[in-house]
Amino acid sequence: MDSEIKEEIPVHEEFILCCGVETQVLKCGPWTDLFNDQSANRPKLLIFVITGNPGFSAAYVPFVKALYSSVNKRFPVWVISHAGHALAPKDKKILTTSDDPNAQEVEDIYGLCGQVEHKLAFLRTHVPKEMKLVLIGHSIGCYISLQILKLAPELPLTFYYGTVDAWCPKEYYEDMKKDFPEGDIRLCEKKIPHAFVLGFHQEMADMVADWLKDDLSKI
Repeated sequence: MDSEIKEEIPVHEEFILCCGVETQVLKCGPWTDLFNDQSANRPKLLIFVITGNPGFSAAYVPFVKALYSSVNKRFPVWVISHAGHALAPKDKKILTTSDDPNAQEVEDIYGLCGQVEHKLAFLRTHVPKEMKLVLIGHSIGCYISLQILKLAPELPLTFYYGTVDAWCPKEYYEDMKKDFPEGDIRLCEKKIPHAFVLGFHQEMADMVADWLKDDLSKI
């Protein structure tokens, strides 16, 4: 039954020219253009997922579908690929915007700093300033999210560490708890692996929705 429900959830694929590089964006839910949608039904919040490596947004489709369903389909869930990590099919139209102020200014777009600027440029040109934003980063996507949030250091953060994660061992969790005892720093109790998108998308989606429940109820 669960798989049948997820199949009914539409995912819209776009390739957008961002910082001069074609970029795959997958959009879960009926809202595909937040800037030009002036209807009363336009959502007030976007859940934005920044992938880990190798940066293929398609691997996150089961997770974004599950999360969209877990927040009762009230808010769009988008996932963005890293610059240079997804190529558009030859017959796929690549969308452009004339409002990207950083299109020619990002140096080393394929490097780490360039990838951060790439995500910032997308948010500036595709998400209205008045819209609330939930950033979800996985693996290197966490680092990128933290760099973005340096622009707004007062915003709340939740860190979630695995117990069976060779990329990010438990000692990192313990160090963070020691350095930031008042922080919202959590340790996984379900033995979910680092690559949660490969079989544990529903569990993670349910947890994220539960963490957001109180805040989303106020919107």
